[in-house]
Amino acid sequence: MKNFKIYFYLNVIKPIWMIVGLTFLFNCSQAVFNSPQITEYYPQNIILFIGDGMGVSQVTALKTVEGVIALEKFKQLGLITTWADTNYITDSAAAGTALATGYKTRNRAISVSLSNEPLKTVLEYAEERGKWTGLITTKSITDATPASFAAHVDNRNNQIEIAEQLVQSGVEVAIGGGLSYFLSASQEGGRRTDEVDLIAEIEKTHIFIRNPEELSDLPDTQGVFGLLAMNNLPKATERSLSLGEMTEKALRILSNNQNGFFLMVEGAQIDPAGHENNYEYLIGELIEFDKAVGVGLAFAESDRNTLVIVTADHETGGFAIAGGSVKKRMIDKPLFASGDHTATMVPLFAYGPQSELFEGIHDNTFVGKAMIELINR
Repeated sequence: MKNFKIYFYLNVIKPIWMIVGLTFLFNCSQAVFNSPQITEYYPQNIILFIGDGMGVSQVTALKTVEGVIALEKFKQLGLITTWADTNYITDSAAAGTALATGYKTRNRAISVSLSNEPLKTVLEYAEERGKWTGLITTKSITDATPASFAAHVDNRNNQIEIAEQLVQSGVEVAIGGGLSYFLSASQEGGRRTDEVDLIAEIEKTHIFIRNPEELSDLPDTQGVFGLLAMNNLPKATERSLSLGEMTEKALRILSNNQNGFFLMVEGAQIDPAGHENNYEYLIGELIEFDKAVGVGLAFAESDRNTLVIVTADHETGGFAIAGGSVKKRMIDKPLFASGDHTATMVPLFAYGPQSELFEGIHDNTFVGKAMIELINR
């Protein structure tokens, strides 16, 4: 009987287990060789999308009207609180500072502490690490949100000084409005109070453009500084160049750097639509913003080394939905409780390496601190 058990084990059981084991190892090796390879567990690139003024109700309206949206492809979701250091209701300067530096400050301050000491931004850390950087917005490039990533001033209204700091920031791609702050006092439309020619400075290192149509014809191998309007860009329904097209061009340029990149893309006019309590304006900006997010997400899905984060600096308008139809894809009773910002938490979406960090409820400073830590890995 004992000999039979030994015989049975050696000639039946053991061969079966060897076959099972070899099959498992073969399947694992095939999965490794056939799947896209992630060269780093930590992201090489970070794309941060900021929907200025975009709360949960705004995303609900977008989903209702569009049916399928890019934002629903994100599996890691959360919420962030938005208050400033000394203000329960934040403005874009303090909120942008929190997202860019990981520190709170007072309203109107751009990446400086309460004692006006500069707070180092994720963009500046990225430049130090040899990464390329980009800023895109549908308002002026000197406005509070993009300024928070590349400038340090005690008041967001100091846009002449912000323009100077942007030129010196090292950013490889900058696209938005705000041309007037770069023009000298004697130039037509110039808002500067001196004769400093910042355009001449830009052209030493970048391709400079004023015409939106020129962007698609530019080479993908050189930095670009596009100032496409004197102040803010037109509304989404009137723009000849979409936020998605700007994002796609920036990614083509920035992805040429083997050290990686950091890119901030702002859907800036969701905010004024909320201030104006203008639903049609709001939904148009939300649709365009989501399409831009789709561009970033498609890049990340292909690249496999890119972290995409989508959030807002604050909610604007106290927007609520009191009636609508999923079947008809419409909101027929939009409501606004305010003409200003609110303290409502805003959504947080993440995709890619380390995206699980952003699940749950966080303060807005967490986003800045997390990005800086990942950049410095």
